[in-house]
Amino acid sequence: MDNAGSTSRAMSADRACTEITLPQASSAQTPPAAQNDGIEGNAEVVSTPQAPRADMRFDTLEDAQRHYLAFARRRGFGIRYNYRKKSEVTGEYIRAAMVCHKAGHQAKEKEDTQKPKPVVPERMKCSNIRTDCPARMTLKVRDGTWLVTEFCDDHNHPLLKKWSLTGFLRSHRDIPEEDQEFIKILHTVNMETSRMMQVMATLYESVEGVPYTPKDMANFRSKLRAENKYIDMQNTMAYFEDLKSRDKDFYYRYKLDDEDRVQYLFWVDSAARKAYKNYNDCISFDATYMTNKYKMPFAPFIGINNHGQSIQLGCGFLKNELSESYIWLFESFLIAMDGVAPVNIITDQDGSMRAGIEKMFPNTTHRNCRWHIVDKATEEIGPFVAKIPGLREEMNDCINCSLTPQEFETRWNLMIQKYNVQNHEKIAALYQKRNSWVPAYFMQKFYPFLQTTQRSEGFNAVLKKYISPANSVLEFVLQYADIQAKIMKAEKKEDADSSLLTARSWSWHPIEKQMEKLYTKNIHARFQYEMSYTMSYNIRQVAENTYEVYCITHFVPSYHNSTYQVYADPPNETYKCTCCKFERDGIVCCHILKAMVQLGVCQMPLAYVLRRWTCSAEENLVEELPGQPAVMPEESKKKMWLAVTCNEFKGLALCGNETEDGRKIIRNHMKSMKKDLASLKRETEKRAKKASASSDARKATQSAPAQTTQKDCHTQQVPPEEGTSCPKPRQTNRQKKPTGPLASTNPAVHATTLPTTKATEGSHPTAAEQTSETSEASNIRDPSVSNTKGRKRKQAYQKPLDIGRKEVRVCKQCGSTQHDLRMCPQRGELLVQN
Repeated sequence: MDNAGSTSRAMSADRACTEITLPQASSAQTPPAAQNDGIEGNAEVVSTPQAPRADMRFDTLEDAQRHYLAFARRRGFGIRYNYRKKSEVTGEYIRAAMVCHKAGHQAKEKEDTQKPKPVVPERMKCSNIRTDCPARMTLKVRDGTWLVTEFCDDHNHPLLKKWSLTGFLRSHRDIPEEDQEFIKILHTVNMETSRMMQVMATLYESVEGVPYTPKDMANFRSKLRAENKYIDMQNTMAYFEDLKSRDKDFYYRYKLDDEDRVQYLFWVDSAARKAYKNYNDCISFDATYMTNKYKMPFAPFIGINNHGQSIQLGCGFLKNELSESYIWLFESFLIAMDGVAPVNIITDQDGSMRAGIEKMFPNTTHRNCRWHIVDKATEEIGPFVAKIPGLREEMNDCINCSLTPQEFETRWNLMIQKYNVQNHEKIAALYQKRNSWVPAYFMQKFYPFLQTTQRSEGFNAVLKKYISPANSVLEFVLQYADIQAKIMKAEKKEDADSSLLTARSWSWHPIEKQMEKLYTKNIHARFQYEMSYTMSYNIRQVAENTYEVYCITHFVPSYHNSTYQVYADPPNETYKCTCCKFERDGIVCCHILKAMVQLGVCQMPLAYVLRRWTCSAEENLVEELPGQPAVMPEESKKKMWLAVTCNEFKGLALCGNETEDGRKIIRNHMKSMKKDLASLKRETEKRAKKASASSDARKATQSAPAQTTQKDCHTQQVPPEEGTSCPKPRQTNRQKKPTGPLASTNPAVHATTLPTTKATEGSHPTAAEQTSETSEASNIRDPSVSNTKGRKRKQAYQKPLDIGRKEVRVCKQCGSTQHDLRMCPQRGELLVQN
């Protein structure tokens, strides 16, 4: 047999061996042996790769690797490259050697006598002990193909006998390219690794069929995260610039430290800036941790739209929670919103946050979250209050049912005198900050349907489902954009429901029918609750145009069983209630509705219908372009089609594997498909070559006039400097630097330039008036990555008892640091006295 014939047969055998999928087997079985040991027979029935030999040739090194990998999987061992040598002339590989996974010897660990051993015990690790296994396959390039020059299949270690166990060897756990693309999609939506494996197991129809482990997938995800390492902020700024090119009203701003690391970052899109013009009457603001790998606090601005939904009005990252950080953030917010400060804002009781609000929003009503204050007070004074019967109930009634500040202060003073708690420091401290959280002090302020930062807390909870502490800032920004798109879609759904659906009538009263046409669906539902509450009250007149509305049931939600005074003047369309529901929430309360029904009023005065709750509140946050149907991108279609088609092909293979006739049918169809796809590929390449040749010819014909124009440019204008073709025109209409109180003098502060607009308040510079103090993107550095696992480095070499406790426990009863409330000796004495 001549050399050329053997070469062709070996190459055809190699292709036959590598293209046929190896049969799956249970953990207790091995794949079936080859039905024909000779490679010259019918290659279609070969199920086991042929053992490599010294004269075998392969088209590429990848083909040789696939063939040896399939053979090693069948034999029960793994492989790896021992070396790959490149040519000094062409730079391509010319020599390579693949060896058994146990080839070579174990490297000796060098002990560092200067480095102390950590006190914390190291994790137990298992390692693969190498045994100098001689099994190997050596190849080199000969006549344009890869020739096997040496092959040894002798092993000095036991081989794996079960087919299912060989899948755990490192060389057999490769993630296919199509799976990698699909995993990238799942990774972008922040799906957990365990859930990803469940999805892939569904596609493979079994967990055993997945050719990689959850650890491999986790390592692959780590590689994806590492792509932005050290250039995270540069990629983020590039993404912002791309958004700015597509969204002219997009605005972002950042500040660098002395090492060119990003300290602060703020951004807001055009949808939020437009929404803020209509919904700047109430803002919820809070900061949250564990959203990025730098451990930078995330601070979103949350508003309320005309459907009562939470909407995003901008956000930022801060280096810390000091007052100067919040001042910079609020300054950036003012610049982006054309100098318009929020009317009301609610936050937690953070001192730095309050200082920043007082400086940047001096005319804004600031309210602290009631839940945080009450929850902290419960921890501090809860055990003490529980010992005094009746004190807790009267304190809650004083806080919840007081309608004016004077009423609250009177009832509070009577309460502390009644129970003799004037000298309790915690109760006194709670009373001193009463004007920042007690509802009676905010009866005339617009805080619709909230007394806490629950909207910010809810948004943070949703956000943490989309991101994880290991995410980069770029990944966070992308997820934030997805949440914004989700909010926009939910708002459009509410718009459609308010326009298309009809609410079920509760009373058929003309006022209810009028409000159904004006209010949005969600706000109308709240109005219907107020209509239903009118049945829990009776009304009697106590003076001219003054009525007393008293409760006839045991309890009314949100109103308890209190009595309210209503001023009603139907001829002048003037109504007012002591509950201040309209001033707080923007809808008429049940007490005024009771008076209207009693006096025969059939139309709600338009002065008591806030436009922000209606369907015509100009809630459109983006400019819609007609004729843009929702179409999935072509690349996403390809990925989805590939995943579905692979699953269908596997189902056909399993179905045809039942009989020999079925296997023949599948092989014949695979042959014909390969021929058709090969011819299609050749035709596509021919068309691509023709198209490239025609485009090159077109460019060549267009180059001559361009050169003539270039020469004219040189003769008409001043000769350019060396290395340039034409002088650049002088830039005119340069923007002036901001001179107002918000103008930044720090050269490390950068902002984008937007089209000029008029400021709406005072001399505050707007986003359009800010100068783009440009900086090279390559100079921007990422913040320092925070270590969130294990002990700190200083504590890793200390014993646990030497580290000390972070917090000192103090007894809430006597103030001693030697014990807590459970072991306090005074507690038993008080229990005996009571």
